[in-house]
Amino acid sequence: MAIDGELVVRLETDAGRVTHASARAERPRLAARLFTGRRAAEAPALAGALYAICARSQAAAAEAAVEAAQGEGEDAARRDARDARIAAETIHEHAWRLLVDWPRLAGRAPEVARLAQGRSRLAPRLAARPGAALDAARDETVAWAREALFGVSPREFLAVESLEALHRWLASAETPAAALARLVLAERAALGAGDVEYLPPAAPTWIARGLAPALDADPGFDDRPHWQGGARETGALARTAGHPLVAAAVGAWGRGVGARLVARLVETAAALEAFGGRHGAVDLGEGSAIAWAETARGLLVHRVGVEDGRIAGYRIVAPTEWNFHPDGAFARGVRGLAAADEAGAEAAVRWIVASLDPCVAVRFEAGHA
Repeated sequence: MAIDGELVVRLETDAGRVTHASARAERPRLAARLFTGRRAAEAPALAGALYAICARSQAAAAEAAVEAAQGEGEDAARRDARDARIAAETIHEHAWRLLVDWPRLAGRAPEVARLAQGRSRLAPRLAARPGAALDAARDETVAWAREALFGVSPREFLAVESLEALHRWLASAETPAAALARLVLAERAALGAGDVEYLPPAAPTWIARGLAPALDADPGFDDRPHWQGGARETGALARTAGHPLVAAAVGAWGRGVGARLVARLVETAAALEAFGGRHGAVDLGEGSAIAWAETARGLLVHRVGVEDGRIAGYRIVAPTEWNFHPDGAFARGVRGLAAADEAGAEAAVRWIVASLDPCVAVRFEAGHA
């Protein structure tokens, strides 16, 4: 049974202006209780079963963590299979937002059948095992992406590097994702833009020397993660910030809904082209390790201790807690938000939440100041 919990968004408005907004992930912190005492080998299956959203990334991070904690050398075939599963899950999750969830939010018909078709094309990678033929269905997957998302090949979309080229793509592409992008970028491109810095891309050095000590020193880090003294944004926008099109979108509209939509398209295309480098782990000595996975929603961290083949301690830091930190991307994005009326304000907040894509269900509590 999944224990994801929910994100509770509390919103107060007055004459269309948001006077107060907060978001808190309300879910049980059961990782230590549920994992501790179990055999280390059970961790991947347990993580994949307990966390319904991004389950493959959770399982991959757990597997990498316990392997490192037990001093097992990196196996290239296992690493590549995990990367393939994480990349396929990322493509599927991004497509779900672009084809189903966000169209519904925009009042459009969801493309459920196209999403299901994509999942069937991604199935070999979603279930990849060491030594599997990971590119067996690549041509079919790229063909699906061309029809449902890009109108061109993923490689051709990655060559769209300016807003002028983006507008040409928007005018010519006849796909559900392009139709959604035309609507959102025309009406909400700058919505929710804030000034929260990006979380750096995951790398062994800063994860081991910076993040692991910060996590170990702070019992509340799981709920309010921070880096170098401040909240950070994680996810597709942070990871693709160096792509010329994403940089141009941020320059024009800020770090908000429009830039995050563009980043999601760019990252989907990139994941279809190459699946490596999605996760890693560092052996910290004495049966201790930290592992990470760059999931669709952002950086996921698993911290584990192993003694005599059994788990002695376990902590998980999920992307939602970064992006919905009390001073994070959501909080900064809604400050001063104004709309024509209360309904418009609530709709705007829903879009900001959706652009940050929490890894739990969302419950809105709206009221008046």
